[in-house]
Amino acid sequence: MNSSRTERVLQVLNLVVLKQEPVKLKTIGETLGLHPSMVSRIVDDLISGGLLAKCTYRSVIATPALALLGKRAGENHPLARIAEKILPEPLEKMGLQGDLAVLELNSFYHFFRKWENLPPVETVWNSDAAAVILAAETEEKAEEKLLGMIPEEHAGEIPRLMERIREVNEKHYLVDFHAGRFWQLTFPVQCGAMNCAFSVARIERPADDLIFFECSRLVARMQSAYDNWKNSLC
Repeated sequence: MNSSRTERVLQVLNLVVLKQEPVKLKTIGETLGLHPSMVSRIVDDLISGGLLAKCTYRSVIATPALALLGKRAGENHPLARIAEKILPEPLEKMGLQGDLAVLELNSFYHFFRKWENLPPVETVWNSDAAAVILAAETEEKAEEKLLGMIPEEHAGEIPRLMERIREVNEKHYLVDFHAGRFWQLTFPVQCGAMNCAFSVARIERPADDLIFFECSRLVARMQSAYDNWKNSLC
């Protein structure tokens, strides 16, 4: 399977798993800009492989096998194991919620997430994590990715996100108090070629400046643990 076809297959899977209802083949083609015959071939292969199932007329849905595959991959990823080992105890001591996420195929995957009693921040166009992750790209590439990720009705958010990306490049972190709802501090985490975002949050703005220092140390510990894991494979 060549790389361009692999990318299309992943795009189809991502589109289907992000929907709670069956997805029409026509919708897949229109959303991803694929010819109907290409959509049919990809979907037929994924049905044969047990990752998608036919549902209503010319519609498909993810199978439990695909859900289990994703769950196992996420739980067994080294970053998930590293985060679960390093983060819970210090975050609890500081009274913080935590999140370690990567931005792939227009959506977030969370290697670690403890976000109780706080509003979820998931949409790319309203996320400090997205700005932190995309700041690893050139401005041109970051803007190009945003144009591909953000629906047309939210395209007006792109200039604001680009400003946040420039702020990350200047400060190497983001801090915000979201509409008076909760305080959030977000750092970039570089693990090999993977760009992640580590966020901590709480309802009240903290008065302790040591939180910034301690969270910076947690980032360094995660990056070091990932490097050690990678070196152990050599």
